[in-house]
Amino acid sequence: MWSDLKKISNQITLLRFLFLSLMWVGVFQNRPTYYLAFGFILCGITDFLDGFLARKLNQITEIGSRLDSWADNFLLISGIMWTIMLMPEIFTDNKLIFLLTLATYVAFLLIGFIKFRRFANLHLYLSKVSTVILYIFLVHAFFMGVYSKNLFYLTVGVSFISALEGIAVFLSSSDVNENIGTLAFTYIDDNNPLKIWFKKHFHNL
Repeated sequence: MWSDLKKISNQITLLRFLFLSLMWVGVFQNRPTYYLAFGFILCGITDFLDGFLARKLNQITEIGSRLDSWADNFLLISGIMWTIMLMPEIFTDNKLIFLLTLATYVAFLLIGFIKFRRFANLHLYLSKVSTVILYIFLVHAFFMGVYSKNLFYLTVGVSFISALEGIAVFLSSSDVNENIGTLAFTYIDDNNPLKIWFKKHFHNL
């Protein structure tokens, strides 16, 4: 396991934990919110690079997958906490939709943990789109000091649907296939041209 941590892809994942820690330090030091915006940009870059390099350099490991999952979940939870702490209007203006989306995401984590005894990181296409939109929303909100309602609705809408798809994958699977792509692929033959095209062009993102 320790030798796997020396792989460049896993070191980049660990770098995301460092950025996350520094972002928390900045929050406690009352740094301007744009400090977090730059932190999210760096985390987004490392989030892309660790997965890309792991596949490109054939460095996919179990510990790397788990570290990536923990980093993603900790960053998301931190982002939620930071919005409540620093921009509470995002929560107070949208309590119902905020809590509904959060509850769905928590249910997704719990179902996966209860069924498979770990926080599985499903590399769903919709989840990847959701993550990108979330990064854009948080970077925009923390950089500008105000949030866009339209971007907020887009973020929670895609996140909600993504969490529902993840729950459906967990409930319909006997084991964790982290590279499933989308639930629809379980009902499509592997030789289907559309399935082949998606896996070829989006699998390494």
